[in-house]
Amino acid sequence: MNKTQKPSKTAPAPTYSVPALEKGLDILEALAAASTPLSLAELARDLDRGTAEIFRMLVCLERRAYLRRDSISGKYSPTLRLFELAHAHSPLKTLLAAAREPMQRVTAELGESCHLSVLERGALQVIAREDRAESVRLTIEVGGRFDPDQTASGRLLLAHDLDCVTATDETIEGVDDAAVRIGGAAAVVHAALAVSWLRRRKGANKTAVILASLKKAADTINETLGI
Repeated sequence: MNKTQKPSKTAPAPTYSVPALEKGLDILEALAAASTPLSLAELARDLDRGTAEIFRMLVCLERRAYLRRDSISGKYSPTLRLFELAHAHSPLKTLLAAAREPMQRVTAELGESCHLSVLERGALQVIAREDRAESVRLTIEVGGRFDPDQTASGRLLLAHDLDCVTATDETIEGVDDAAVRIGGAAAVVHAALAVSWLRRRKGANKTAVILASLKKAADTINETLGI
């Protein structure tokens, strides 16, 4: 019997064909992209499908209030149902839920507090933090607002060509900052995950180690958010 085993490769995620679901999504996407309502024939043409093939799907989507059919022209247009679903959970609430565990892991790995910030009305606002367990620690208050030009997180969010920033803190003497981007400037979610640490604290982590932990957390958050 072998005493050692080679690590198994991660199996690719399975793919399943769900024709009815894909057909419904195709219809919704086509109507959302159209500048005017579309008839059954126009949808069939644009989707390269037969009218009989999509008619029952249109009836179902109309019954579920995702589509509206004009009683005179017979053309279909999307309702606000998808908008309502998209806003059932705000982007901020979704971001906070996705970031909680990765931020906890950053704090556990580094022994440093971390915080999450967004640009809000011209200021950098801290929306979440995870503190290191020690009684003596550096933390950034949730709700705190800062000049974005004076912080690593702010400069990162203002830039469009940077994924991470490291800097000497301009607001607190003896503190260094590292920040990585969550989402993107054009995305619904756009935030910065950062660690601020005392430069002279015994055993303080090096910048490269902190950045590696932050980037791993950011990848996890982005994956959870689907961005």
